[in-house]
Amino acid sequence: MKFNFWFLLYVLCCCIYPASAQNTLGTPLLYSYSKAEFQGGSRTWQIGQDSRGLMYFANNEGLITYDGNRWGKHSISNQTIVRSLFIDGEDRVYVGGQGEFGYFQANISGYLVYTSVSERIDDKYAGFADVWNTVGFKNAIFFRSHEAIFRLLDGKITIYPATNRWEFMGSAGGRLFAQDTQMGLLEFRNGKWHALSGSPELKSELITAVIPKDNNRILVVTSTDKRYVLTENAYQRSKTQSGYTKNLYTPSVAKITDSAYVFATALEGCLIRDAEGNTLQRIGTTQGLPNNNVSTVFVDKQQNIWAGLDNAIALISYGSAIHYIRPSTEVDVTGYSAYVRKERLYIASSNGLFSAPLDRNKIDHSEAWGRFTLMEGTDGGEAWKLDEVNNHLWLGHNRGVFDVDDTKVTPIASETGTWLFLPWLGNNKASKEVTNTLLGTYQGLDLIAQPEGATSYHGALEGHRDSYRFMVRDTLHYIWASHPYRGIYRISIDVDRKKYSHQLFTERDGLPSSYQNYVFSWNNKAVFATENGVYYFDRPSKTFRPFEPLKIFAGMPIRYFKQDQAGNIWFSSAKKVGVAKYRARHHRYQLIYFPEIDGLYTTGFENIYPYNEKNTYLGAERGMLHINLDKYVDNIEKPTLVFSQVQSKGERDTLLYAGFGAYQFSKKYPTPSLDAHYDEFHFQYASPRYGASANLLYSYQLEGYDSRWSTWSNEQAKAYTNLPSGSYVFRVKAKNSLGLESDELTCKFTILAPWYATQIAWVIYTLLLLSFFFLAVRWQRSAWISRQEKHEEELARLRYIYQLELEKNEREIIKLQKEHLEDEVLIKTKELASTSMQLMENTGALHKLRMELAKMESGEADEADLKRVTALLKDVDKNTTHWDQFAVHFDELNDGFLQRLTSLHPSLSRNDLKVCAYLRLHFTTKQIAQLQNISVRGVEVHRYRIRKKLSVDTQISLSSYLNTL
Repeated sequence: MKFNFWFLLYVLCCCIYPASAQNTLGTPLLYSYSKAEFQGGSRTWQIGQDSRGLMYFANNEGLITYDGNRWGKHSISNQTIVRSLFIDGEDRVYVGGQGEFGYFQANISGYLVYTSVSERIDDKYAGFADVWNTVGFKNAIFFRSHEAIFRLLDGKITIYPATNRWEFMGSAGGRLFAQDTQMGLLEFRNGKWHALSGSPELKSELITAVIPKDNNRILVVTSTDKRYVLTENAYQRSKTQSGYTKNLYTPSVAKITDSAYVFATALEGCLIRDAEGNTLQRIGTTQGLPNNNVSTVFVDKQQNIWAGLDNAIALISYGSAIHYIRPSTEVDVTGYSAYVRKERLYIASSNGLFSAPLDRNKIDHSEAWGRFTLMEGTDGGEAWKLDEVNNHLWLGHNRGVFDVDDTKVTPIASETGTWLFLPWLGNNKASKEVTNTLLGTYQGLDLIAQPEGATSYHGALEGHRDSYRFMVRDTLHYIWASHPYRGIYRISIDVDRKKYSHQLFTERDGLPSSYQNYVFSWNNKAVFATENGVYYFDRPSKTFRPFEPLKIFAGMPIRYFKQDQAGNIWFSSAKKVGVAKYRARHHRYQLIYFPEIDGLYTTGFENIYPYNEKNTYLGAERGMLHINLDKYVDNIEKPTLVFSQVQSKGERDTLLYAGFGAYQFSKKYPTPSLDAHYDEFHFQYASPRYGASANLLYSYQLEGYDSRWSTWSNEQAKAYTNLPSGSYVFRVKAKNSLGLESDELTCKFTILAPWYATQIAWVIYTLLLLSFFFLAVRWQRSAWISRQEKHEEELARLRYIYQLELEKNEREIIKLQKEHLEDEVLIKTKELASTSMQLMENTGALHKLRMELAKMESGEADEADLKRVTALLKDVDKNTTHWDQFAVHFDELNDGFLQRLTSLHPSLSRNDLKVCAYLRLHFTTKQIAQLQNISVRGVEVHRYRIRKKLSVDTQISLSSYLNTL
């Protein structure tokens, strides 16, 4: 009896909480927004998306909008709650609120302007309460309140009062349905509501959704998680149910794919179910939801699930190729390594080793159902590395090495913490080949031998003690190891396998730096990830050189490097994770980044395990990240762009475009022109892709200002200030992780010139300039004439002054010449005087000679007297020479007087010429007598004779005549 009680209790627990017992191993990436972020109320009632991808939320605070960059809030006329919404093909947003319904429509500036429709209702039905459903059907819009359903068609309202109480309205499969508490489910046909037949219990159940199923069938879901299937005009209870025995409150359901639906629940969060009602996945607080009370769900164009919760809005990237795999749901653990073996998934974490079974029918492991269990004996320390060694799965642990066999682990070595395992072939002393495995530990290298299948721990090898976390064996049986802060080691194991030697390589050996170097294997060749790309060791030169086959990584700081079976290279660089996908046809690599996981994976202990194209595991801070590479590549679409806001600032701020409706800068609208003081522009742009798909890069250019496009960045806004007048085109584009670029989004605008730079102003400036030139020419001409006259006057004055100066200079020259001549005359006069004195001396000499001759004549002379006579004769000869000099000087002073006189009167003797010269010098008769040493009477006689020879008239003075010559 006791056994039956406990068995029954166990069955009840399993039946009541089947969703909490198991879940899929992978959960989508989840993003949540608090009401402080979207500035709304505590409850979101319904969610929609327009043709451009913008999101709309019916909220307690009004209509909330989101474009991937900016949240916005818009109120209806009575400022009350917005309960429901519907978006038509022209992006007009119809809403229903408390006692109010109408629509929001964007004006030319992109503002959402509300227009009330309920004002057109007759007073008889104006007292309705909340409008809980707003549905578009054919060309009409239907608004449901409890009291009546209002149809808006071509601007006219038709009212359908409730027989008892309208409880639900929705459309599916091209049909419109409503629920009345008495009549049950009804369908709208030909302008009337027609009751459908089926299970009477549906009348007491509140319908929350009608969803298209298969074969023209429609799935009807109630708030108590019951499901009905509608075919033609009848419905019946579904045979397969959810498995919950208790009534879950399911206020909203949305279709993800033809085989998957999302149910909003009040206690279990979001439940993903198939078409038969089987739960595929539960997403609740354990998986990251802020709370489990979900009031509405919606699936957007990228298969993201939007969920309205208490005080939050959550975004679940259900369609993403990236999922979380969390081995522990109670306490998050950091994932370091993963391995798949014998249909089990093992995850080495910061708190031991976890394992979970895999379903062989699930190619994508994240879709497999299962629960992780912590393997006994591995907790209480970090489990670093999982790897298969000689057909055994080994675990490198903080406490050593463990052998993992299915769900059991066995210690192999427990001396020190172990990072990794490196199989290494060697020969023992008996020359029997055995398989050895080197352990990279915290404190050096250890050795494990496995002769004939046995495992034997040989202990630590003697050698350089260091932490060896990265090791690769090259083709020459050397072992390469790296230390991020020291360099690269080349290790050689001795033949006896008891010790090893090492050589350290640093930047002196060709590495870009001695730090942040890592060794990995590519095509069984040791390569080295550095701060500047991938290098290899050139044996002939014994230096490291860039590795040409992997030049795609040139210039990139590589932290982790792993080659998968398809030749793709998974890597980590500068806090980004990506894959260089190998394109065999083109023999080249294509870089693909995963910006969705930036900040989520484990940095410093990166580990990537590419099991196959659909299952790659990456160590993360909350377990492991799972990437389905095939799905990721297939899901990537060309991104789209919208402007969130375009604003111009000047004396007043002007919002040119608010982000909604037809874009006013398109071809159908003229280019806006703004006054000159609006010289500051702010552009905000976004791609309406959300969740894991929202990680894009943007580039922009302002044509007419920027010379080139900006570098790619994740910034979604750009501001320009102090723009000069002119025409501009702002261009922006987005790029996803595969390098696909969106079409350019453009915004044309013109900043008008200020009043002083307008065309009229330039015409005025031209006229003024021409007038100025004309006046300037006239003034210049007048000034030129005036200057010319002044110049001529000045020239005349200068000529006069020059003439005066010239005359003055001539006088000065004459004066100087005269003074020079006078000086010459004075000099000549002195010379003549000197000659005259010499002549007088000659006269004295003759007188003495005469006296001496008189003595000789008287007979009184002696021999001495003869000698004196001879000396006197020599003096006379010398004085005769003096006369010749006198004659020359005299002619120079008197312009050749003696020569002219001789030529005129050749009969004149030497003495005659002397007398004439003396007369010309105005000597007196007495002076001449002394010079001639004759008497005065003799001079007069001599003058008379000369007069006769010259034929001078007696009336003319001889001196006057001589002065005329």
